[in-house]
Amino acid sequence: MKRRTSSLLTAIALVSGAAASTLAVAPAQAATDSGTCASGSEKQGPISFNPSAAVAPATIGIRVAANTIDAANGCKAVLDFGDGTSTALSTDADVAHTYTNPGDYRVTLTLQWPGYSPAVESGHLLIGGAAGQAQITRIAGADRLDTAVQISQKQWLTVDPKSSWGQAQTAVIATSGTFPDALAGGPLAAYKRGPLLLTPPNAGLYGAANDEINRVVPKGRTIFILGGYAAVSASVDQQLITEGYKVQRFAGQTRFDTALQVAKFGLGDPANVVVATGTDFPDALSAGPLAAGPRATEVAGQAPQPAAIILTNGAKFFDPSTSAYVKGKLGTANCNAVTAVGGAAVHALGALAGGLCHSELSGADRYATSAKVFGEFSLTYLVGVASGTTFADALTGAAYVANVQQPLLLTDPTHLPDPIGAYFDAMGKQAGISYVDVFGGPKAITDHVYGQIADAAHSGEYNP
Repeated sequence: MKRRTSSLLTAIALVSGAAASTLAVAPAQAATDSGTCASGSEKQGPISFNPSAAVAPATIGIRVAANTIDAANGCKAVLDFGDGTSTALSTDADVAHTYTNPGDYRVTLTLQWPGYSPAVESGHLLIGGAAGQAQITRIAGADRLDTAVQISQKQWLTVDPKSSWGQAQTAVIATSGTFPDALAGGPLAAYKRGPLLLTPPNAGLYGAANDEINRVVPKGRTIFILGGYAAVSASVDQQLITEGYKVQRFAGQTRFDTALQVAKFGLGDPANVVVATGTDFPDALSAGPLAAGPRATEVAGQAPQPAAIILTNGAKFFDPSTSAYVKGKLGTANCNAVTAVGGAAVHALGALAGGLCHSELSGADRYATSAKVFGEFSLTYLVGVASGTTFADALTGAAYVANVQQPLLLTDPTHLPDPIGAYFDAMGKQAGISYVDVFGGPKAITDHVYGQIADAAHSGEYNP
């Protein structure tokens, strides 16, 4: 069967940090010849939005006129608004749709023409929130294991065969005991569409995590496990298989090898990589949402492909296989194909790259580095906040925000660092971010810090 190629237009609808009064309104596209159905001259082209930026609630005009849509003669189309609703189109007339809530919406047009396979056009539309109105929410359980479950419950709906909205396709499981094997898990969870859940080492699958998998993941799907049997017991594999799931485990000889396996076999060898040290967790966990967001590659009609997290052994690469993999991504005109996050990774990548083009994001400490990473996000309506001194809540929270291509900020548990406080200060003054999710209870992030975040986001005044 013949197939038309498709292109992708990503519409940057709202740039984080832009005042509400300066939100741009894109002029409507001029009408184009959209071709004649069943004549061999059918046309396919990008969709666009008017206005291209808005604050919720907002009615958006979606222009599809570059595409042949003539249902009466067999050229059908379905427009998915990205908010759980869709409509069948009979002509190529503009479509108006009201978005009630803020969000980064992936709007998809599926064309169904006689004699052709379905073709897809898609674009991102960001609907922001009003200045000073961000909703601040703490997501926390009794411990790190339960917090991971609570985070999943906030994001994923119960399995519904009749709907794809809010539906997970998998789950990623990591040990609650240590971080090394799990550092590459955030982009994997985003790419495969599911939560990252924790289980104790040398024990069976944590009961509440098992219940959550059965709630959100359809039977027959593959569950991914990070690390060897010392990290996640072999009994976990058997339990999941008995319950009707498939299991794929990524377990290298080292943490560096595990990350490389995830890159090659979990993410399908993506074009881009993000490099961070594997000897500690903060930089790699800040990097996960970056890999799933700004460093992801867009393919028309498909979900974005996240960059892979590749780990260094501090200020150098641990093994030839890892350094060769990263070096193979260098040498293109795209400097963002390889990005170093954190001082150690900057040093390691600089030595490897020589004069080859790459990107560097590094601050004076883990919090300043987190702020640098945050600055790479332009389509922002939600931000996650986690402790920068313990890994567990940041790990599962990073997967949560990575699933919606949004950023994670790290904070000191007892006070909001200045580089981070400045961003919340801006939220109170500028339209954009509508949701701030704080991961972990008061022992992870104190009520004092939670109050600092809320005060700055609502008043526009950060008080150290």
